[in-house]
Amino acid sequence: MQQGSPIKKIFTSGRWKLIFTFGVMAVSNLFAWCCLSLLPPFFPLEAQKKGASWTIIGLISSCSELVIFLVSPLFGRLMSASCPRYFYISGLCIVGICIILFGWINHAPDGIPFIAICFAVRVLEAFGTASLLTASFAIATINFPDNVGTIYGILETVTGCGFMLGPAIGGGLYQLGGYSLPFCVLGGCAFACGAVSLALVPSQKYEVTEDKGKCLSIMTLLRSPLVWFGGFGIESALICFTVWNPVFADHLTQFKLSHGVIALIFIICPAIYSFTTPFWGLLLDKKQVPVIPLMLAGLTCSGITLLFFGPAPFIPTVTPSFWLTITTQACLALSLGPVIVSSMKCIVIGARELGFKDDRKQASIVSGIVCSATSLGTFCGPLLGGVLTEYFGYEYAMALSTIWIMAPVICFSPYLCIRG
Repeated sequence: MQQGSPIKKIFTSGRWKLIFTFGVMAVSNLFAWCCLSLLPPFFPLEAQKKGASWTIIGLISSCSELVIFLVSPLFGRLMSASCPRYFYISGLCIVGICIILFGWINHAPDGIPFIAICFAVRVLEAFGTASLLTASFAIATINFPDNVGTIYGILETVTGCGFMLGPAIGGGLYQLGGYSLPFCVLGGCAFACGAVSLALVPSQKYEVTEDKGKCLSIMTLLRSPLVWFGGFGIESALICFTVWNPVFADHLTQFKLSHGVIALIFIICPAIYSFTTPFWGLLLDKKQVPVIPLMLAGLTCSGITLLFFGPAPFIPTVTPSFWLTITTQACLALSLGPVIVSSMKCIVIGARELGFKDDRKQASIVSGIVCSATSLGTFCGPLLGGVLTEYFGYEYAMALSTIWIMAPVICFSPYLCIRG
């Protein structure tokens, strides 16, 4: 190997260790999100046997997102005076332990004791997940300052893959070895990633300064109706993406499917969404399609698709069938992609109209708005699905959810008409 070759420079500069570090972080985030999303194919059925109502099942499924939304800023503030590495490794270990504990919850007494233990473990797991995710983004930003956009994009892709693989892995392992096996396998993998991270993640202290003008900048950003429109669009899309999660497995039992097949059905929507979303982003970047009409069309199509998830009892000549279920999953995925991408574009356009520059500060503030809207959507979706299903039944629950999905279109249509 020559003295000045690029390969030797990479190894002698320590860049290879940073790449391995990021690889471990990506795998760790994948397992963390798999753990967070593995419940829908089989947990609602088990929880029903333990006396939990659909409302309680929805709360158990969504409480983690609310806790992550609330405590992530706290972890970010704590990391400004400490090393993110400690939060990262401890978060991984907490997630692994909690997931393994959740695998033995089916031995708890029925009723209130079972429900209380579920909430306690899910909340503790959410603390670990928030610590892990906040620290991973901080470490990635510090170690790859010139590739922040690429690194964040990869981590977001890993998040989507985790949501996609979690139900599939969970349902497959559940069918293979019962309730405890999915939690023991994924929890053990998360704990193992923590042990590997202990050796690979850099241990030096990081200086994370606090931007005193950040709160003012966020308040300024919220003056734009386009920012609100984009935020509500993201929240509505995530509600549409998750409202059926806690009750969908019970709906699929009428087709006499195995738990493995049910788990595969759960990945149809996120899989199609993951593959098609870059296409919509490319069209928007090349200005092939207008932003606001694309978002309105996506929200409208998503709302109409939810009417056929039941299907709604007031739709004539349409009855539940296996192929209708597959088709609605695919249509929902195709309509959500343009909503998410165009919503983020709306927020960026709104920020630019207020005079924000295209710099790293704007990117962090916009990311904060996007993450807040995402967390609220993934919290409200399962909760809304559980409550509406308990009081109105699955068919009417999906139909009533359409009202929430269409709310941004109805509320912001006057402004959009005036804006042109």
